[in-house]
Amino acid sequence: MPMSAKTTGFTQTQAGLAELRRLVREDATRAAVRVAAKVISDEMTQEAPVLDEKTAHSTSLPPRAIKDGIRVNSIRKLVDGVIQALIGPRKGTRRSAHLVEYGHRLIKGGKSHVGVKGPEGSGVLIGDVPAHPFLRPSYEVSWKASIDRFRDELKIQLARFLS
Repeated sequence: MPMSAKTTGFTQTQAGLAELRRLVREDATRAAVRVAAKVISDEMTQEAPVLDEKTAHSTSLPPRAIKDGIRVNSIRKLVDGVIQALIGPRKGTRRSAHLVEYGHRLIKGGKSHVGVKGPEGSGVLIGDVPAHPFLRPSYEVSWKASIDRFRDELKIQLARFLS
């Protein structure tokens, strides 16, 4: 007695597997990157300097502005499929954080910059502010913990998709 069977649904199964692959690749990875970036962001926030108080004629940021401005700024997918997180000071405090991180010169009465031949410009140097690095050291201290947290979160996300 001949036997026959008709199978259907391969197209739908392939489409479902493609969707699962996309979810794992993008959604799970994006969630894991966000959690890992938060580890570095928290360390940067903890190490950020705080201005005690703003003087009457100061043009500096308000107290805690740099500390409160550090966050995971964006998570985006690059052209090659890599998911990237940008961590650090937000737009309004970025320049000030750079000046604190690398130090700067205090100029009065104009502008000045250090060129190839030395200081140039109409401003008068009234002092140097030394560097107070906090972003790079925070990253160096926390990147291993961030990778561990990424791995743990990715396991959680994969278990969620596969259950």
